[in-house]
Amino acid sequence: MVANQKKYTDEFRRETADYVISTGRPITQVCEELGLNPKTVNDWVLKRKRELGGEPDPRAEDRELREARKRIRELEMENAFLKKAAAFFAKEQAL
Repeated sequence: MVANQKKYTDEFRRETADYVISTGRPITQVCEELGLNPKTVNDWVLKRKRELGGEPDPRAEDRELREARKRIRELEMENAFLKKAAAFFAKEQAL
């Protein structure tokens, strides 16, 4: 962490985001008053809106999608193997 970089508590982030959302004031205006970076506060507001709206974190969705695709590939490989094994054993029993 950079020496002059401030660390804010989760409570402060949430309360700041709630303040911006509830008042409807521009983020830049609130940031000027509080001495905060508008980009940082905008990120807090977007995250809080997702939380309040019940929307999942997009990064969690991406991770879930990657895991699902990986599992699909594994199941397709297992399925292909089982088809080959079934054909092999069917041929063995026919003899």
